[in-house]
Amino acid sequence: MLFWLIPVLIVLLGLATVAVVLLRRAPRVAMINVETIREERAKRLKERIILQRFDRFRAERLGGAGRALRAAWDAVSKAGRRLVQRLYRLEQYYQRLSAPKGDAADPNAVMRLLERAGAFARQDETVQAEKLYIEVIGHHPKSIDAYEGLGNLYLKARQYEQARETLRFALRLQPENASVLMSLAQLERLQDHPTEALEHLRRATEIRPKNPKYLDAYVDAALAAKSAEDAARGIGLLKDVNPENQKIVEFEERLKALA
Repeated sequence: MLFWLIPVLIVLLGLATVAVVLLRRAPRVAMINVETIREERAKRLKERIILQRFDRFRAERLGGAGRALRAAWDAVSKAGRRLVQRLYRLEQYYQRLSAPKGDAADPNAVMRLLERAGAFARQDETVQAEKLYIEVIGHHPKSIDAYEGLGNLYLKARQYEQARETLRFALRLQPENASVLMSLAQLERLQDHPTEALEHLRRATEIRPKNPKYLDAYVDAALAAKSAEDAARGIGLLKDVNPENQKIVEFEERLKALA
């Protein structure tokens, strides 16, 4: 007669067990460190960069054999992820061996690495520049300059997806960085996305309203996106900042045609 109570008791016992587990883990949840989450994101991004470098090497050097290798790689994705993590740890190990003692946290040393990376990038020495940017990130996972430089390097090489991922990560670390917003806008313009470019430039000019370069790009993107309001605002700001700018007349004519 009381058999119907058995399922009810089982359900209640299960709920009680779940409650006990949650109560035990509540302090751990409360102690989650946001900085640790950011560092984990940086680590995952770097792992993807290493995997992408493997892909480029495979495509450029191995040809058809590389395609077969990629198929095998995909078939053992778990092992592939473990290998990427191993490469990440190995790279960190060699960086610690090669870095001057006590120099890893030296801002001047970081600046020198960034300058060297920038010089390589200007000379189209992509591999050397990429290596130095990643070296900086290895020591300083929150280096906005390194992520931005790496993103611009990929942008110049027309590796648009890598550029977008890297620049967006930089923007998450520092949402008010007008320079990163400018780079993202350039990426969107190159991919013929004027509306997305305009959104980035609108934010950039709100942060840096007196930068002629940003204003110039903002007006041009507004006209391309057919936003008369943004174009008029940008032209007004440009007149205040740089009234001798020869593009103002051209912009005004384009705005009249748009209207």
